Amino acid sequence: MVNVSNRYAQYGPSLVEAGYDITPVARGGKRPILEAWTKRPDEALQFERHANASIGTLCGGDHNIVAVDIDIMCPFTADAVERLAQEILGYAPKRIGKSPKSLFVYRCDGDAWRKQKTGTYDLPSCKEAAAVEILGEGQQFVASGIHEDTRQPYKWPHDSIQNIAPGDLTLVTHEQLHEFLERSRLALENAGTLKGRVSERKPATQQTLNLKELDGEVSEISVALAVLPNDDEHYDDWVNTLHAIKGALGEDGRELAHRWSKRSNKYDEDETDRAWNSIKEVRHIGAGSIYHWASQYGFDLRALREPQYDGPQDIKRTTSELLRASEIRGPLPDREWLLEDWFPSKAVSLLFGPGGVGKTLLVQQLANCVATGDGFLGIETRQMPVLAVLCEDDELEISRRQLAINDWLGVNEITGNGPTDLFIWPRVGEDNILVTFPSQGEDKAGKFFAELNEKIEWIKQETDSKELLIILDTAADLFGGNENIRREVNTFIKTYLGSFCVGHDATVLMLAHPSLSGLSSGSGLSGSTAWENSARARAYFHRSDDGDDIRTLSRKKSNYSASGDSHDITLLWDRGVYQLPTEPDQVDKIEQRALKNKIISEVQGAYSRDAGYRKQGPRSFKTALPKTIKEAPGKVVKIVNEMYGDGILGYDEKKGFFEL
Repeated sequence: MVNVSNRYAQYGPSLVEAGYDITPVARGGKRPILEAWTKRPDEALQFERHANASIGTLCGGDHNIVAVDIDIMCPFTADAVERLAQEILGYAPKRIGKSPKSLFVYRCDGDAWRKQKTGTYDLPSCKEAAAVEILGEGQQFVASGIHEDTRQPYKWPHDSIQNIAPGDLTLVTHEQLHEFLERSRLALENAGTLKGRVSERKPATQQTLNLKELDGEVSEISVALAVLPNDDEHYDDWVNTLHAIKGALGEDGRELAHRWSKRSNKYDEDETDRAWNSIKEVRHIGAGSIYHWASQYGFDLRALREPQYDGPQDIKRTTSELLRASEIRGPLPDREWLLEDWFPSKAVSLLFGPGGVGKTLLVQQLANCVATGDGFLGIETRQMPVLAVLCEDDELEISRRQLAINDWLGVNEITGNGPTDLFIWPRVGEDNILVTFPSQGEDKAGKFFAELNEKIEWIKQETDSKELLIILDTAADLFGGNENIRREVNTFIKTYLGSFCVGHDATVLMLAHPSLSGLSSGSGLSGSTAWENSARARAYFHRSDDGDDIRTLSRKKSNYSASGDSHDITLLWDRGVYQLPTEPDQVDKIEQRALKNKIISEVQGAYSRDAGYRKQGPRSFKTALPKTIKEAPGKVVKIVNEMYGDGILGYDEKKGFFEL
């Protein structure tokens, strides 16, 4: 096939007419664009819509197409396996992407063929590992496109599938395919060494844990799998683990099976799905087996089920030592920031804002940037995993917000997904209290304090990170004390939230609502001054008086950098996210439009009440109108005159200004 920019539109129709099932594939890659491509959706036939895509050809189907993929970079061994294919299976169209690797296309007799693969081998003369696999139902291969490594077009040196209809492909049997795989395995074994280990797992015995426990808690199994190695596990161990996950969690365990499988350099998404789907009813393996295997690597189910955190005192921390000034020497490392000059790393910071202003959206945008290490609103961030505990929104609302953020970041189904290291925990309707003060001010940790610590530990282990950002939304859901009592506020922020910083090397950003006095004064504060004094930094997010779509982020306190109005950031709500203005006068235009609407509303309301604003007198639009809407007289007079001149406002000598 020829390398053309509109290959899908040009060659797709003829392949479909010949009898092949095709699907659009991302250019320069191997990943299908359509989400449910294995179901052969009608959208795959919209050739012009996907004109520039590569062409993926589906295996299986009515003709039970199979593709023999010889994934070997050693020329001698690759040639030997090719000759085996011709000897055992017969002639087939040959596709080359990265020579000497090759792929041959056949059709299979009998039941649908499911992908099978030899082991993966290290060959002395090659840097890349070698394997042979036969693709079947549920897989596809790129028939026309650009190879992701060579950046050159795939080639069909002799016949291509464009010239041979599916019914004319060489017909092979399951027995022939199995024979070819076995002979290929022997060829690879003679040429190199098998990667991976033979199974080293000890069989589960009844004496260790309750192995009759087939069903399990997702959180417990997740922790157990986190310690169970999968860097290069034996195939039988991998399959047994998938069986155990399905036995414990049923279909709910699919995502966990993929997550554990991804830790292997042999991970194949399609193969994992195939193996998972092939597992039907599981009777004799489940959670107990997973717990037993993990116990050989330090997992302790009994300790996990016992409360580990009765309070901050149970979090491991380094004992403070006395510092003698004369012994302090430089140079010292630079201060670390979560968000440069706004929120310091490994400290507690606060973000206040009125209800409904959009604090959660703002911090979810920040969380995405921190998880990827990207700048946020033009400000440098420190990359680390993020746990966002969101107590006011459900999973659906959080998902809508994340998709809007993905668009803002330029992420889609083709270019990728949201950050892997951002963990969002919807907690609406749950008991989220971290601490209460039941008697005479003595603090008592809530149940959620232990749950949150365990989740933090799991994320650090899952991401192999020493630090993380914890976002807590909001204080009203987490603080079980009186916001006006200094000691209770101080204990909550310094002792409980501070324990995350000291014990887990975490950075904490908590959201909170201001009091009525905090709203009216513009300070954004609430309750006791301990809220301000106990945190290292505090920001205030609020609406602009001049427009519903305009927000201001103010740096109200920063122990380690300057604060004040001169550091305010103006943001615009646009397409579901907050963004910096893209034009110098964009904010002015929005503010002016909002002021015009405000004037029209007041003028028309006064006119309908027979209390219209006049050109002269006590109800003059020059004095009475600015006073009523609390805007600068100069701005109001200028806009009224403009709207009157533009025919937006009319004037009645007896009743005053009105909207036309």
